[in-house]
Parts: sequence; structure tokens; C-alpha cells
Amino acid sequence: MRILQHIEPSAPEPRRAICCLHSFTPGRVNLIGEHTDYNGGMVMPAAISLGIRAELIMMEEPEDEFSQAGEVRIASRARGETLCFGSEEIAEIASSVLLTGIELSTPVEVPGLEECQWGRYIVGCFILFEATLRLRGMDRTPWRRGTLEISLDSTLPQGAGLSSSAALCISILGQLNKVSGDPLDASTVARLAMYVEHRFVGTACGLMDQLAVLCSQANHFTCIDFVRFPINREFEVQYVLAHEALQQHQLLIFKTGVSHSLAESEYNERRASCERALVDLKGALGVEAHSLGELARCTPFRGLGEMETLRVLEGLLGENEGGVMRARRACHAMCENGRVVGAVQALSQGDARTLGGLMRASHRSLDSLYEVSCDELNYACKAVEEVAARVALGCGLNPEQAFIGSRMTGGGFGGSTIQLVHRSIGDKLVDCFCSPSNPYTAETGILPELFLCEVSPGFSIG
Repeated sequence: MRILQHIEPSAPEPRRAICCLHSFTPGRVNLIGEHTDYNGGMVMPAAISLGIRAELIMMEEPEDEFSQAGEVRIASRARGETLCFGSEEIAEIASSVLLTGIELSTPVEVPGLEECQWGRYIVGCFILFEATLRLRGMDRTPWRRGTLEISLDSTLPQGAGLSSSAALCISILGQLNKVSGDPLDASTVARLAMYVEHRFVGTACGLMDQLAVLCSQANHFTCIDFVRFPINREFEVQYVLAHEALQQHQLLIFKTGVSHSLAESEYNERRASCERALVDLKGALGVEAHSLGELARCTPFRGLGEMETLRVLEGLLGENEGGVMRARRACHAMCENGRVVGAVQALSQGDARTLGGLMRASHRSLDSLYEVSCDELNYACKAVEEVAARVALGCGLNPEQAFIGSRMTGGGFGGSTIQLVHRSIGDKLVDCFCSPSNPYTAETGILPELFLCEVSPGFSIG
């Protein structure tokens, strides 16, 4: 495995290219339902119109002095780097992965890529894809007989929490699946992208991001229920179309300028806390449940509000520091599901006020109970809502109808907030935050970036 600087794939002669594919993989935002996918709960993300364009060219024989038979080259235009590796290297690591099991969480080391995180994502996709095909007795890796070049061009801002890593994995896996004759279904492709995060990067993420960027539909939010996932890897998908009263709204992404890495210990610690809470609660209640999402739907939690749920959890998990912390984390993971159900109804009925209230409540829970927000995210929510109210009034609009909610989106510890705004105020809002005199910059010293996006379809290839 090696990295070449500022070298892009060569332009092949038409007679030598045996396959050429173009694809687009969107990023995603999550309207509501955060840190619930890996807790057996509900989420409602949407794919967005920012994403990764990829071009795949497969040739019968080496094209230039940089290539050799069976070599793969992946060029990232944004980074000015090209990742090179041989198909035999992939085959060797795939064999060792098959010995331990594809779905295990044990890390896989990739020699030469210790300091190249984007390279580990890509190599992980090739390794798990080949291992899966071999496990199923399929010999469909045509790039081993020639050379394969993929060029990547992204419009996703880095550090914004818009799931650029899931988009990268689905982009690579989607193209490999297509060039191999579509041997894997969408659910399998999404799970492989999740296992790449687990085994090659060290992020114990759930499956929301991968499904959102792969399976979303145009103009629809994607409500996913993961209550069955811990049991048999199944999930339920419902596509939600906004009521006509809200169809003049678009997504506004507010990038705080504070970056985070989901591979850091805080994210994985949250998941470990919830898993420990589940074990303790099952023991205290004498019930069998496979996740906090499943437990939330059982007695004695069914129908309880957030404060009531927290009191019950604190009573069951103890009043020591560790017990109180786990109770708060579990409370968010369990109560967030009710907010998703309410948001689906409000979005479908055009109830902007209720939807906005649920989004704000979700952010408060993420901040005070799950503790994955930060000062900059909190300032962003406050600032964008205050400015939006002034802009809406200036346009003769009701602020509650023109601006819907403000909450952090993504893993947290920085990144972005998400809002729904009426199209007539979107550009004006963006302009207001271009000046350093905006309230967010006055508070933090950071000039934010704002993006207006459409609710878009998932991975597409042509």
C-alpha cells in the first residue's frame, strides 16, 4: 500500500477500457433521532444534495508506467493524493479476515496506512467486499485480472458531521458491487460499510448513516426503526413525505467550524455506557431485552415522559456517579424514540410548531443527558434561530412557520446543526452569517459556513 502525491489516473485509450462507471453518493443529515441506531431505536435522516462523485475505469492491461496487472489506484482530487495497492495484498488480508469473521469488531491492521485514515476506509471496503464474496462462494473480482482506477471528487465539507465517511464507503462498495454484477443486496452493502468503520477505523457506529446515503428517496425523509437489528440484523424503513405546507422548506446546514472525530474515545464511550446500562437494567427488572430501544417499549417505561423515565432509571441504576451517568445516557436513548414518532406525524401533517419543538427537545437531551453537544453547537442553535426570526419578520412571515427547529446533527462534539427554513429566507440567512459581525462569530470568534440543501435520493450509478 502506498500514497502518491498529486497523481491522478491517466486517460485511457477507449479500446483498452472494458468498463467505465459514474456514481454519486450523497452525504446525510439527521433531522431527529440521534445516537439511537446502535441502541435499537429510531432515526429520521435524509440524504442531501452534497456528496461524492466517482468515476471508475477498469482496463484489461496496464495503462502506464505507474500501473501493473492487478493494481488498484484511487485518486482523491480534494486531497491531491492517489492510493495504490495490489489485488494480491487485498486477497491476503481478506483471507485473514475470513478466519476471524467479517462481522467481528476486532481491528484489522493495514501495513503502510497507519497515518492515512481515508486510505483505511477504501482498503477496508475492498477487503470486506472480497471476503464476503469468497464466503458466499462467488468469484467476482474482475479487477484482479486488469487494472482499476477510481477518481473521487467531493462537495461534502470536512468536519461538518454530514457522514462523509459513510458516503466514501458506499461510493466504493457500490461501484465494486456494480462492476462485479450486483452480487450483494443493499442491506449487505450497508452493513459492510458499517463494519469498515468498526474494524478499520475504530468507530463503533450504528447503521443509520450507511442506509441513509444508500437507500434514501428524493423528497422523502427516511424513518428507520432498528428495534429488531440487535436480534436478527433486520430493520424497518418508512419513507416520509413532508406535508404540502412544508414543501417550500429546505435544509439549512450550519457548520460550526469545530471539528470532531467519531473514532475518538467519547463516541465509543457513549455506546459502552448504554450497553452497560442495558445489562444492569435487565438484571434489576428481571426482563429480557436486546436493546434500550426495545426496553423503552416495555413496562415500566411505556408511556412515561422524559423526567419520569429519568427518575425510574436513576432508581434502578443507583445514585452513585456511574449509575447517574448511565441513567442519563439511557434516558436519552430511550426517550428520543418518542420524539422521532412525533416528528414523523408532525412532518406528515405540516405541523411546523410541533416539529420545531421536538427538534429543540432533542438537542436539549443530547446536550444535558447524552452530553455530546458543546458550547459552539449550543451557540449556533441560539444564533441561527434569533437571526432567522428577524429575517422572517422582515419578509412578512411568521417565524414559527418560516424557521423550523435547530438541533445538532451527527455524532456531536462539534460539526453542524440542522434546520428547516422557508425558501424565501434561506439565502438571506446565509448572507447574514457571512459577515464577522454575526452573533455566532461574536460569541465564538469562528466564522461559520452555511449550506442550503435539498432532500435527495441515495446512491446512484450510471
